[in-house]
Amino acid sequence: MSLVVQMQDAGLAAQDPLLSYTVTTTPSPLKASPENPQAPEETGEIVISVSRQSGTPADLQSIRLQVPAGTMSVDLATDLAKITPRITLTGWTARLESAAKEFVFTPTASHTPIGPDTGFTIQLSDIPVSRKVGTAPITLTESSRIGNADFQDRTTAFNIGKFPADFYLRNFLCEPSIIDNGGDVKLTWERSANATYDLLYPGVERDVTNRTSLEIEGIKSDTTFYLRATTGDPTNPVTRILSAQVSVLKPDLDIGNLTVNGTITANGTVTANGPVQANDTVTIAADKTLDVAEIHVSEIYAKSGEKVTFNDKVHFGHTSGEVTLDHRGFPEQVITAGHTIELRTALDDGTARSLNGASGNSWGDRNATWVQTNGGPSGGIIIHHPPLPPSTEQPPNSE
Repeated sequence: MSLVVQMQDAGLAAQDPLLSYTVTTTPSPLKASPENPQAPEETGEIVISVSRQSGTPADLQSIRLQVPAGTMSVDLATDLAKITPRITLTGWTARLESAAKEFVFTPTASHTPIGPDTGFTIQLSDIPVSRKVGTAPITLTESSRIGNADFQDRTTAFNIGKFPADFYLRNFLCEPSIIDNGGDVKLTWERSANATYDLLYPGVERDVTNRTSLEIEGIKSDTTFYLRATTGDPTNPVTRILSAQVSVLKPDLDIGNLTVNGTITANGTVTANGPVQANDTVTIAADKTLDVAEIHVSEIYAKSGEKVTFNDKVHFGHTSGEVTLDHRGFPEQVITAGHTIELRTALDDGTARSLNGASGNSWGDRNATWVQTNGGPSGGIIIHHPPLPPSTEQPPNSE
């Protein structure tokens, strides 16, 4: 049997059908009758399965099914009078309105409620299939409502293909069907020679008209492959599509938004091409390094016995607050001698004097932390803890 895709009219939600439809054909696909008018016609069958997806019942007043008939490629049948229509709803009947080329299905009562447990089928049997290869559109119109609203016509359409008698496309397989990340698969299929064939999968559309197999390498995520056959008049071609799938163990993922309510563990590199926002504490293992080109933080310090090392410049931007360099529990100097901090404004050394980076030495109470600007024996800024022994001499030349 052939599955036909429902082609619902675009429009307002209020105009959408209240029922859902699935169309199948026998044979699969339908075969066009021979072009020779003296040859017997091919016959086929269409079955439309109908259901109500919502839990709220919908009242159904009628269904009209318009079927094109004639000698053109867009016609499904040669003669609608030869078709036998049926519907499985109790108390409903079917009739043909020849002038409108419609089959009309109506209940004995004014309407029938259709709930999620009231599925039914519409069947068109003994269809004398048109002699022209091509695609025939059939249009289904339901008259329906919810509650006490007025009944409204709601339309959907299906495209039914009629293929050459000797056309076939079958046994489209993907082997293996489960692979490791980066694995390979082999696609195989059976097909007739009277059509063009294309293989489609994400990012790829490939002509495989002259092939019946193809190997695909390096698959990293779950993939659906589509094999499309096209034949008939280019102005109204007929298309048949088969699909095959492969599942990938531990696949690569390309997704939109992702919300995880548990723990995420990455056993490899994590790369962010945009901002990273952490709304809670970020912890780096004690023996690991955070290596960044630039970092903007409100506060940074090391725990007792650990250190923060800057291998290049430290820039303090404009701030109305304080910039504090303290020991944070270190028994030794915090900033290594010989490195310079550039002062863009005055620095108070704690002795009512301000240093602006000019040459010269300055230090405060010998029993407290002392600061030295460039020009001293070591250069840069040195901060000591605990305090140095009392002395009236200048700081030593080296530490």
